[in-house]
Amino acid sequence: MPNRPRDASAIERRLLELAHTTDAKITAPALAYFAPCSIDDAAAVLDDLAARDRLQMEIEDDGTVVYHLLGRQKIAGPAPQTALAPVGRLHHGPSPLVAAVLSMVVPGAGHLYAGRLGAALLWFLVVGVGYALILPGLVLHLFSIASAALAARRRELELAGARLALAPFRAP
Repeated sequence: MPNRPRDASAIERRLLELAHTTDAKITAPALAYFAPCSIDDAAAVLDDLAARDRLQMEIEDDGTVVYHLLGRQKIAGPAPQTALAPVGRLHHGPSPLVAAVLSMVVPGAGHLYAGRLGAALLWFLVVGVGYALILPGLVLHLFSIASAALAARRRELELAGARLALAPFRAP
């Protein structure tokens, strides 16, 4: 089995859960979203199962590769609460709290953490000049902290939006 992912059995368990609790199309991006794992790992598991005749692979008119589980049926009875929820929190992106704390210590450090180099330099210089005048420096420092937290939150939402764009459907 070439390139079989390390957690293939966990991915297969999530595949069965997805297949038997929903009517959703089984695709690599859908499985990757619910496993959670990379799309490559999901595709490797699906391809391996198809090679072993556990799944049938079909290519739709738009080029989407869809897998069909032989004997697929919805399981009667209440579905598990986590049937469509990813296992563990998918958190990829800067934390607003960390950005605020960094900016508290050094003005602009939170912006740098959030990936905004220009804003980091600007806040560092503006707050530094403000501290030369004492009171404006304190006020500017507070604005810097709030701005860093907002910048990190925006970046976090951008990354979350990119992950959601990979999902071919939304859970009901």
